[in-house]
Amino acid sequence: MEKMKRILVVDDEEDMLWMLQRKLNKNMTDVEILAAHSGEEALEILAATKIDLVITDINMPGINGLDLLIEIKTHYHHTGVMIMTAYPSSVYKDKAMTNGGLRFIEKPFDIHELREQVQEVLSRNERFRGVVDGIELLDIVQFNGLSKSTSVLRVKTDETEGMIFFKDGAVIHAMCDQETGENAFYKIIAFQGGTIENMRGVESPMVSIRKNIAALLIEGANRTDKSNFESTSDKQNADPKPTTHRHDRNFEKNPVSIQSITKKTIPSEEEEMNKIEEILSEFTNIEGVHTACLVGRDGFILNHIARQNVDPEMVGAIASSGFGSAYSMGGQLGQGDLTMTMIEYENGPVMFAPVGAEAFLVIVADKETNLGWVRLSIKKNAKTIAQNVSV
Repeated sequence: MEKMKRILVVDDEEDMLWMLQRKLNKNMTDVEILAAHSGEEALEILAATKIDLVITDINMPGINGLDLLIEIKTHYHHTGVMIMTAYPSSVYKDKAMTNGGLRFIEKPFDIHELREQVQEVLSRNERFRGVVDGIELLDIVQFNGLSKSTSVLRVKTDETEGMIFFKDGAVIHAMCDQETGENAFYKIIAFQGGTIENMRGVESPMVSIRKNIAALLIEGANRTDKSNFESTSDKQNADPKPTTHRHDRNFEKNPVSIQSITKKTIPSEEEEMNKIEEILSEFTNIEGVHTACLVGRDGFILNHIARQNVDPEMVGAIASSGFGSAYSMGGQLGQGDLTMTMIEYENGPVMFAPVGAEAFLVIVADKETNLGWVRLSIKKNAKTIAQNVSV
């Protein structure tokens, strides 16, 4: 008989927990899903039950995802970890952060893809191999940035100790031996082995670093790469000059892209359209959502992904009238601007949400759809759609 595997999902959002508990282990008869509403509750479950994989949100009150990660590293070496975050950023990409037994997932995600990742982790028997040894300090710095925390990261080895201070997720100060500022930061992230303690709510005694976190990570990755190359070259008594491809491999390993920081171009109309289509696909990838339309305030369809038997032009025309009425009602009743409205029908809901001054989204779903997930996706993407829409 195949051994039952247990996954613990940790999130303070009730809708997300409900969806993952109900949907994640579909067609996985050997997987049991447990749920915790907080980091504290998660630690209680970990103490009482052997857990194979923890999937945790990073930004939670009390014990957050990073604190939980470090606790698991310290006390539950057999347990794998996947980190969820609702902060979209070109700097933090899921495929780049797969060091050790840790994976990184951006909310909202496709449940089918998450299922595949979970099956891969469990089938490969991936495990969390330790914060410093299995997961680079660069990754931990990024997690603190994602959690928007004010904290100090204390890193100790047998020979030395360093501290990196964060304020609202930004690195503002570092101390190591007699050095402070950026040089201390780069020295700390080059530590080999050691232990980590993350202390939240600790204020920095000063501000010695003003460079943004992405620039710090790029420079830190460059220095680490150069140091590793020189060490290898010395051992092999070879030409010390690095190859032209070395930094490319480094950026595959670390979730930082120079292009995402320095490349500033005006997107073409085709690029804008592709971006909107990509976002609409994100909605239809949510289980139960079958139609996602971007409609101009005049009722004309700007872009859509729709089930075959749905006429998007008809959706745009009808939705424009309903949206206008709902928008007007808020003003007449003194409730302010419309942010979202939903009409429930026998076979499922229809949701409307304005995106900028020129357009609105129409989402049509089945009645079993997790509406909290749809709302999260609307909130995440509304600004991006507004920036890319052309009417």
